[in-house]
Amino acid sequence: MVVSEGVNPADARTAHEYVALLRELKERSGLTYRQLEQRAAERDEVLARSTLADVLRRDALPRAEVVAALVRACGAERDVPEWLAARERLAAGEGPEAEGTDQGPQSPGRPPKPAGVGRGRTALTATVASLGTVALLAVGATVLFEQDGGKPTGGAAHGEATTNPAVAPGPAAGFSRVRPARAPGLCLTDGEVRADGGGGSKLLAVQRPCAEAVPPRVSLQRADDGLYQILFHHPVHGPGCLTVLGDGAFKGTLEPWTDCRAGGVTQWFRVERADGTDGWRLRSAQDDALCVGVRGGAGEAGAAAVVERCAERGGDDQVFLIGRE
Repeated sequence: MVVSEGVNPADARTAHEYVALLRELKERSGLTYRQLEQRAAERDEVLARSTLADVLRRDALPRAEVVAALVRACGAERDVPEWLAARERLAAGEGPEAEGTDQGPQSPGRPPKPAGVGRGRTALTATVASLGTVALLAVGATVLFEQDGGKPTGGAAHGEATTNPAVAPGPAAGFSRVRPARAPGLCLTDGEVRADGGGGSKLLAVQRPCAEAVPPRVSLQRADDGLYQILFHHPVHGPGCLTVLGDGAFKGTLEPWTDCRAGGVTQWFRVERADGTDGWRLRSAQDDALCVGVRGGAGEAGAAAVVERCAERGGDDQVFLIGRE
């Protein structure tokens, strides 16, 4: 029995309906985003109001820990298991209209695949559900990603991927280490980043010492047209596609989204060899004039990855070393 009468997550048939019910739960609570953030903090949980606003504005399934923190902050703690069970049902594609979950590598502009077709991650995750806790455990040493028609792709086992000879070669798909060329002892991973001026925090792509960078594990998946998505695989949060944020206090940073289609071109990158180096330049598919770099000093642990104007000068500020684990 759901505490908030009329807001039953079991009624949701799609991710859109699920998020709409979360919005309704928030409205019925009568609490502002700031108040919800404060109530979550009293439980030692992170529910940044900027993150929550983003979650409730989109139609993608939120992360399990965000759902649990929001439901508890709204005063419906006893209903957390029902909300998590409904989320897992939709994420697994159960039901005739499940949508808004990761469905594998589709390039920008392609029509969505039918529900249940080409759902991505083969032999990658096992879902473990308990009251109030959902964990996704990554297994295996390689990843196979399904394309339209259920055909697997993952690039070459070693060296550079050659999925389509009509496009330029790039790094092989699969689990990889992505290291800034100017600080090869650091690896791309996730970390809490605070907004300038104290406007909350987000879990974003940052650089940290490689020994401290796992989890999450990082993987590349490549589409037939040569574009890449960069995924963070976390044992608790599950897989998330790096997405360029377009506005707000975190504009230009990269946030892992559980829905690998919701961001369109903001989740895709053109990976090209940097002239005269062994490294790679990551251009945003949204704008070829924008490249991924790292804000801050070369060796600054925790510095955020950002999309910025591609450097016209030489140097390795926007060059990354990419190699299989």
